Amino acid sequence: MSRRRLLSTRRVIPLDRLDEYLGLWKEVQRAATEAGARAWLFRARERQDHLVEFIEFGDAPGALESEELTRSRTVLDDTFGAGQAEEWESVD
Repeated sequence: MSRRRLLSTRRVIPLDRLDEYLGLWKEVQRAATEAGARAWLFRARERQDHLVEFIEFGDAPGALESEELTRSRTVLDDTFGAGQAEEWESVD
């Protein structure tokens, strides 16, 4: 049985650039799905410029290294700055 694994990334995105960010995030989601992973985006309720990205990849161990997912995450980082990323695994 494989462990559930998760990459979380926190970012602060200027609200006047949110549409640009969301367009790039959709590319990350698409690439994650194609690599066998799942991706979600959450926004802080009280600080709408604070976002947390989640990529769950436990069922697809090589997903984070896939060419398309790496490329789309790099474009996001290059455009908006590297977020605060952390890898997590489930405790079973």
